[in-house]
Amino acid sequence: MEPQFTQALAKLRELFETASQKLQTPISCALIGGLALSTWGIPRATEDIDFLADSEPSPLVDKRLRDNLKEFMEQEGCETHWRMGGPDDPIPLLLRMELPRSYSDLSVDILWVHKRWQREALRRSVALNVMGQRINGLHPEGLILMKLEAGGPQDLLDVQSLLSSRSRKISIRRLKIAATRLRLSAILETCLNQVGSGGKPSPCRNRK
Repeated sequence: MEPQFTQALAKLRELFETASQKLQTPISCALIGGLALSTWGIPRATEDIDFLADSEPSPLVDKRLRDNLKEFMEQEGCETHWRMGGPDDPIPLLLRMELPRSYSDLSVDILWVHKRWQREALRRSVALNVMGQRINGLHPEGLILMKLEAGGPQDLLDVQSLLSSRSRKISIRRLKIAATRLRLSAILETCLNQVGSGGKPSPCRNRK
């Protein structure tokens, strides 16, 4: 992992810890996206940092919290804006940040929890050691569910790579139960079959 990512992760952890205290709103977050895959041994080129976050109240319904969080981040030198989606948008709320130039102008996307299963996945996040920095990352099963739901070609390749890694943390039985509940079982079975065939990960068609 490039040094700027390590420094940025340390800064982001500090920012959210401080924001939680100043705004009196505990914010929990976990690494997702390409960097999360890298921590689980799946090489993935990426130029940004992605998190899943949650708080009570949620900025989904609390405009004052959105404004206060934006103001805090901008005071800390981060260019910040909220992306609000419509009722049918798969990502109804996203906080996008540009870190100061001293962090190589890295971009940060923070997806706010909007479904119960995402909140459950966030609670199962795992403390990771990333080049000496302690940061929470989403459990591999949570990553798989997020990518199955996204359903893009690269997402499904990532699912196969995670399944192929044979991580001791992945319970196929538990994963199948969760995928069935989320109506993602067909595409999970397709990915499992592809991995079981012994071939290299290749795009599997999303049957949703």
